[in-house]
Amino acid sequence: MDNKSLCGKRYLIYGAGASGKACKRFIKKMGGKAYLFSDDDGRFCPPPDREYALAVISPGIRPSHPIYEYCARRAIKTVGEAEFGLNHYDGEYIAVTGTNGKTTTTGLIAGMTGGTACGNFGYPITAALCDNAPRPLVCELSSFQLRGATVSPSVAVITNITADHLDYHGSEDDYYKSKCNIVSGMKSGYLVLGENIPPRALKFLKTDVGIVRCSVDKIVDGAYLDGGYFWFCGSRVCPRDYLHLQGSHNVENALLAIAAAKCAGVSNTAILDALLKAKPAAHRIADIGVFCGKRWIDDSKSTNVSSCRAAVDTVGGSVCLIVGGRGKGFEFDGLFDGLDERVEVIAMGESALEIRDAAIRAGRVVTVVGTLGEAVAVAAETKSDTVLLSPACASFDEFTDYADRGNKFRAYVERMGKIGKARIK
Repeated sequence: MDNKSLCGKRYLIYGAGASGKACKRFIKKMGGKAYLFSDDDGRFCPPPDREYALAVISPGIRPSHPIYEYCARRAIKTVGEAEFGLNHYDGEYIAVTGTNGKTTTTGLIAGMTGGTACGNFGYPITAALCDNAPRPLVCELSSFQLRGATVSPSVAVITNITADHLDYHGSEDDYYKSKCNIVSGMKSGYLVLGENIPPRALKFLKTDVGIVRCSVDKIVDGAYLDGGYFWFCGSRVCPRDYLHLQGSHNVENALLAIAAAKCAGVSNTAILDALLKAKPAAHRIADIGVFCGKRWIDDSKSTNVSSCRAAVDTVGGSVCLIVGGRGKGFEFDGLFDGLDERVEVIAMGESALEIRDAAIRAGRVVTVVGTLGEAVAVAAETKSDTVLLSPACASFDEFTDYADRGNKFRAYVERMGKIGKARIK
């Protein structure tokens, strides 16, 4: 990294979350002057008028936020924390995006390459740069971070795309375009594509780099599963059994990671070692234990319908599914489309009535409650073998983030188990 471009310059940072604080630390380390501002109890507080070289805006701040008009009126260029960090990084990096699976895929690639997973899941890119984290950086990038951004990874990965975050983006096309921005600055390298990417999204991919495909059921020019082995471009990599992560979706994630790692020149030995050591992402189909005669599973990381349905598919027996939270602008009809009768549903939070209405359209009945605590209490009285928290919604109606929601879920369940003298795993 070269600090000459930042030295002595003044930067406005808006958003005092993890990415804003990390960016402030990074700018100061690189010799710049960083001024951190944020909303006051939900109200926009205009920063003092000064000359700023650039404004770094936290990714969760919506495009309609007044900070953007503030900067436009003063001709201050705006950029996201991820793009800002990568613009001041002199090494090669791998970038991963997609609607689902990106955290797991990012972690697998980091394990295979010996690099550092960073970005959207909680370890900001500028924090990794400040910490001189091991290279290569493997950056998980959300649609928020990619919207309007120009990034130049040596290998880009799109795991899958289904419409999401429409409350933020306003339209499916804006969401698709943002995801496809992962190749916006690439002049060379490789783009690894998952199987579930709609043609309407692919039209936004403007790139001449090499395309590498992945498939779980057919031989492709890339990574695929055949005869119980993972393969890459006709060469056997390792047995599929080396992957201990559960669920067919994790087989897809492993194929994406293998393709990216092979494009980066990683050996089969390093790949199989990473697969053996891989653990599920926090709050992603995490087994809490047995309480009140039922298994309880925390899948709080599920914030859309497709990830929720993938979680349901991994659970055998009868299931009590807890869904709901803050909606993201999409319909819930897909939640009930072909949903097994073995699954009963409890709807909670701000979106509970929307979920109930979708259930009615599908000829299903759901139980509506207000809070997660109520949902846990009701679920404990059902006859289901397993209770699965997989909300298919954002957490911000009741919690600070999905991790807070998952932690509270565990706490509610364990407290209930102690009261009931239940068996704990």
